[in-house]
Amino acid sequence: MRKTRLIILSCEAKTIIRRGSATYNRNTRFRTIRNCFPLLGMVLLLMHACQQKEKSPEPRLAAGTPVRTQQVLRTTMTSTLELTGTVQANLFSEIQSPADGAIEILKARESQWVEKGEIIATINPLDRLSLVSEYRLKIQHLEKQLGTTDQTTEDYNALVQELETQRKNLEYAGEMYQTIPVVCPIQGMVTERYLDEGSQVSARDRILTVSDMSSLVIKAEINEKYLEAIQQGKTLALILNAYPADTLTGVIERVYPSVDAATRNILFDIRIKNFRKKLLPGMMASVILPVVKKENTLSVPEQAIMVSSKDKKFLFIVDNNLTARRRVVETGIISGNQTEIVKGLNENEKVVVMGQEILQDGMKVTIQEPSKGISK
Repeated sequence: MRKTRLIILSCEAKTIIRRGSATYNRNTRFRTIRNCFPLLGMVLLLMHACQQKEKSPEPRLAAGTPVRTQQVLRTTMTSTLELTGTVQANLFSEIQSPADGAIEILKARESQWVEKGEIIATINPLDRLSLVSEYRLKIQHLEKQLGTTDQTTEDYNALVQELETQRKNLEYAGEMYQTIPVVCPIQGMVTERYLDEGSQVSARDRILTVSDMSSLVIKAEINEKYLEAIQQGKTLALILNAYPADTLTGVIERVYPSVDAATRNILFDIRIKNFRKKLLPGMMASVILPVVKKENTLSVPEQAIMVSSKDKKFLFIVDNNLTARRRVVETGIISGNQTEIVKGLNENEKVVVMGQEILQDGMKVTIQEPSKGISK
């Protein structure tokens, strides 16, 4: 019985030990879980913050197509035409042959200075030339016959007499039919030489051109509708092709009183002022002629204006909401790179001058630089 009680006590003790161990394990797990709560909370907070970050939109760049604009101001515009002129002498002489014949002597060449009254050429007239040539041929023929004829015969003596007669005839022809001198009528420089010594000429054929270099002007012409723009005494800007780095000043010296029936153009002369470099007839010049001047007018850079498929001119302005607005405009005169706007634009509006090619009406834009007024 005692043994039985010991066994029972032993079993109860084991049971108590097992129960105590289980209780200990449960307490330990509870404490472990309780200690993890703060860490778990931090993890959950971090996960929530990441989700919120993913949901929140990223900061956006400024919306709209980047453009550059220019403020429209009123200004003075001058429209110009660029004409082509030629340097020519107002006083020149085309020296011609006075008769049919041949140039026996020609003294002057291009760029040579000649004096008024100087004999610069000699013309052998056709009558004298023909007669002298005839007698010379006869003399040559007789001289050949004499060389083959016996000097003791009567034929030889007859040939000698005939030869003497033809020589006298040649001398007489030379005295009766003189060469014709060509006299220079003005002082100047030979600017053209058309023929050489020995050349056959007809009456009034050109031989030389002599120009008075002090009378050089630029000759230009323009359509008759611009008559009011070429008033005598008006100052113009000039550029000679031979001196492209020099901007010259000229004055309209003469407006010719007739209109060319074929071209409807009017010829006018421009005298170059205060130019010391060498000028030559035939030089080309660009003439900048102001034709229209307008004050207090609106203008925009020409690159701002575009043309639609229906040949309508338009541009874009930017309103206060940074929105591009398409405007159909009417243009006027052109001055340099500026174009006058007659209709469709208001003062102080901002015109798109760069980036307008990709714009559409109502599109949002971003102005890259502050708008600047058009300089006068």
